[in-house]
Amino acid sequence: MRALLVLLSAVFLLGGCSKEVKPVSTTTTLEPLEIREMAKVDLLLSDSDLGKYMDTEEGFWKEARKAGLVKLFNKILNKNISLVPLAGTTGIDGGYGLYTQTGALDTQQDEETGDFAQSFMLTASFNNDLSVGGQIVSLEEGNYVAGSDHIAYAMLYQAVPQTLPAYVVIAEPIAEVGSDFYRVIGMAEVIQVTRTIFAMPKDQGGATGAMCSLEIVVSDREIEAGDRIFLMNLDVTALDSGAIVTEDGEPEIVQVLPPHSDTVQEPKEKK
Repeated sequence: MRALLVLLSAVFLLGGCSKEVKPVSTTTTLEPLEIREMAKVDLLLSDSDLGKYMDTEEGFWKEARKAGLVKLFNKILNKNISLVPLAGTTGIDGGYGLYTQTGALDTQQDEETGDFAQSFMLTASFNNDLSVGGQIVSLEEGNYVAGSDHIAYAMLYQAVPQTLPAYVVIAEPIAEVGSDFYRVIGMAEVIQVTRTIFAMPKDQGGATGAMCSLEIVVSDREIEAGDRIFLMNLDVTALDSGAIVTEDGEPEIVQVLPPHSDTVQEPKEKK
């Protein structure tokens, strides 16, 4: 009897030391958590900035996406949102992975510098449903990816974007809480999607889905194989020069001058 009590005490002590937190079943069906954020950016581009683009107008839109995603990411990061991935509640036609651009450019040229100014409003939304999600499979440059122009390869479980560009958020497990909880650590552009279905090895979970290539736009931590991705809707609206538009909860305007060191955030900590 004493030996049994000692054994039970050891089990309870070991259980009490674990930080792993698991979701439990509930009487109601869990609904996906939709995250929606807006950001306004003012671009000021020189001839040399626009010279790298064959189409000057497309250059404005692309620079707006890059600068706006950095600001959107920082706003989402500051909210400390925790995600619990859900399985199949949205469906493959859930409407994520869409990119739209609205309005016409109304650029103004500075008389002294000759630079061109244009304002944009960006709106992003995504949720935590795995039917519009997937996972990072491998990295092009070893174990570490941060900032722009780095490539990662990922699997989309069910939904795939019908047109490009398309965008995803990247999330990692929250080690302090448990493997079922995730936090957003980056955003990326989907640059290529295959229509062929692949299967992961059984020892890596055996998931199936379409493979895609991602270009990391912004991140604040190391991105590793196994991190989750979720398709994101992104709308970029060109604003008239005389328009007075403010963001929800953030009326100030932040000027972004690409290229700029703020467009790449180095990881703050390692996993």
